[in-house]
Amino acid sequence: MRYAVFTDIHANLEALEAVLAKIDELAQQEPIDQIWFLGDLVGYGPNPNECIVKLCERTDVIIAGNHDWAAVSKIDLDDFSPAARQSAEWTAKQLTKEHYDFLAQLPERLEIGECTLVHGSPYGPLWEYLTSEALAERSFEHFTSRYCLVGHTHFPLIFQQPDSTASVPTSALGDTEQNNIPVVLSQENGNQPDPTQDDDEETIKMAALHPMAQAARESTATEHAAIEADPLQSHDLSDMVQEQSGGVVDSANELSSSKQMEQDESQGSGQQVDTITPEEEITGAENRLNSEIEELLALLGLSQSMIRITNQKVVPHEGLWQAPKGYRAIINPGGVGQPRDGDPRAAFLIYDTERGFTFYRVPYAYQKTQEKIIQAGLPSYLALRLAYGR
Repeated sequence: MRYAVFTDIHANLEALEAVLAKIDELAQQEPIDQIWFLGDLVGYGPNPNECIVKLCERTDVIIAGNHDWAAVSKIDLDDFSPAARQSAEWTAKQLTKEHYDFLAQLPERLEIGECTLVHGSPYGPLWEYLTSEALAERSFEHFTSRYCLVGHTHFPLIFQQPDSTASVPTSALGDTEQNNIPVVLSQENGNQPDPTQDDDEETIKMAALHPMAQAARESTATEHAAIEADPLQSHDLSDMVQEQSGGVVDSANELSSSKQMEQDESQGSGQQVDTITPEEEITGAENRLNSEIEELLALLGLSQSMIRITNQKVVPHEGLWQAPKGYRAIINPGGVGQPRDGDPRAAFLIYDTERGFTFYRVPYAYQKTQEKIIQAGLPSYLALRLAYGR
């Protein structure tokens, strides 16, 4: 059996269409039995209704993400960052009655064969960012299948654990696959977000921990050179942002974007530019994230030093990944419409029950999405970051 799996479209129609086109291309080479979506269909992007229609036409399994439920008032917007809150309020006004009801009834957890499907984590299905082995250790205790497929962080990531160390019974790791796969819905609500956490700031910090942009862009330069070469990202879009927003752009975001633009322009002129995240930024992000993890664990009367870490974090590259024999894993395919790992291309994977998991990245015309975001009056920052996968 073969399944296409993706997550975090965020109302980015161009990215969704690019991923579906690539899936169709792969299906011509070898059939794909089902398509699974792991949540956050809407939010941030300019085409919520169109993406819902497209996804319903093509996918077999859809679960809820935090932005999906935020748009239909099932989650308090006070827990969102200003940009996320504004986009959720805008999305709610755009949704048709049919699509509003559709998002409201999405399940937050499914179990299909050897896989558990959630948006955030098995411990917190809608909200938890799985970014460290310490957090993953807890999540391994909240599912019993061999694999758990997640999204939410917007970058490809794997946590693997020997099955012999699991503290809960795990379903058989056999290679046999039943044709009639049972689907079990759970009504578990999961944990609520920490109100002190900012959705956008957290994902940006996590992206800083994975500075893979340079390697990714070098490996695919010829594939999406035409997209990168469009001057809209460095000049036209900036002018449009200034005109639409009256020149009021968050200074930190503006500085970060201008630096990236200068790097892209230098690359276009043939100059060699180092785009690796500065060490002090990585160290600062790591320290902040570790501090937040310590605070979380302190609420449980624990510390990281007291936790026995039995899982390993793996950052997958494009291509095939196979779980070691006798291991279970939590697997994130990366984001479709809002990548955060420094690579602007949309991400998805193919799960082959016989071979393993193959990770893919697909270029798309993000300039069209940027134009739509600005024209819709959404925060300009949501448009700028698409060009840099941040």
